[in-house]
Amino acid sequence: MAKLISDAKTLHPTSTRYKLSLLALSPLALAHVAYRAFKDGGWRFFKQRFGFGYVQTSSRPIHFHCASVGEFITAKPLIQVIHAKYPDKNIVVTTNTPTAAKLVNKLDHKNITHHYLPIDLAFSVKRFLNKIHPHCTLILETEIWPTYYSSAANKLIPIIIINARLSNKTSETNQFIKSEYARALKNISLILARSKEDHDKYIELGAMTEKSHAVGNLKYAITESAHKKLACTTIKRPFFLAASTHEDEETQIAEHVELLKRKNYLLIFAPRYPDRCKQLAQQFQNSGMKVAVRSQRDEIVDATDIYIVDTLGELNVFFNEAALVFIGGSLITRGGHNILEPASFGKCIIVGPHTDNFALETKELLQVDALIQVRGNHQLGTKLISLLKDDLQREHYGKNAMHFMEKQSGVLYAYLEYLQPILEKSN
Repeated sequence: MAKLISDAKTLHPTSTRYKLSLLALSPLALAHVAYRAFKDGGWRFFKQRFGFGYVQTSSRPIHFHCASVGEFITAKPLIQVIHAKYPDKNIVVTTNTPTAAKLVNKLDHKNITHHYLPIDLAFSVKRFLNKIHPHCTLILETEIWPTYYSSAANKLIPIIIINARLSNKTSETNQFIKSEYARALKNISLILARSKEDHDKYIELGAMTEKSHAVGNLKYAITESAHKKLACTTIKRPFFLAASTHEDEETQIAEHVELLKRKNYLLIFAPRYPDRCKQLAQQFQNSGMKVAVRSQRDEIVDATDIYIVDTLGELNVFFNEAALVFIGGSLITRGGHNILEPASFGKCIIVGPHTDNFALETKELLQVDALIQVRGNHQLGTKLISLLKDDLQREHYGKNAMHFMEKQSGVLYAYLEYLQPILEKSN
């Protein structure tokens, strides 16, 4: 069992320069939070981002912070395993976005509650910690907040970064930001990195070697329950699912509608941001296409060209039944999204050239012939022609993807082994 790294007794506070920088930027932060609150977050989002509106907890909860949808999906299997192992412990999951908040609330466990993490201002963080007073804070991937880190360390709250990764952009940032990150990382109890490369990047940035471990990629931890409890789409036609797509990607992919229809395939879009779906449906209808929308319970008929999934929490249902899957954010320069979810369902997966956010996963799946990467939309069309007429080729990629995921199944319990001493430590 992993040895618990004791709480740091030497506090590394944020610098005066960092505090002044935050103060100078606070009007912009106020404007941004107000805009998001007006757009989709509501009054609770606005209050909690500034440290208000939290309910005092009677017991110290385990605190997970998942910035957005992708981080929550990564953390979800671990949250569920910890909840099952420690059913009497409360869990608080914080996010930065309303979309992720909706997914957290779908967990529907009385001991798991959602809040928004306050922005990194001293008074906001102080109010959050005084009200919630976490037993420990588990932060997903790349969120380094100097004020939160130093404030939590001051209260002897262990901070653990899980599935820790650093992009080249973060590693190559300016010296001022680097120095603040280095100072903040001194307040960490554990860094559990997704790879040796990421582990080394954290050490180079200023993390302590004895507190850093390369554990494995938590994105590989797809639980069996995620597959067993799936509903059915009731869609009769085979379909090509384009998931987590962004503006301009749908327009490009829709050029292949006729190609798909010739094989009786339906094109389904599950955009990254569901609030775009109404506009997207109108755009395709104006182009003369027959569109059905899931939330409207529109019927899919033979003439339907495009089906738009604008509901939350159903993506796995569509992954399970798709004949082919494209993962968005990769035809444009967004860096791509999670390719491991469809891989766990044994699907033939296609991505575009821009996969910086999932460079490691892309490389590993390509190495075992479990992923297809195209240079652009024209090559996507060419590849679709080949795949639609060759069931064996699709099965080949899908089986390789499933086999690859099965080999990674132990990573969830590797994380739990490191976390157990902290989770079981007396309050």
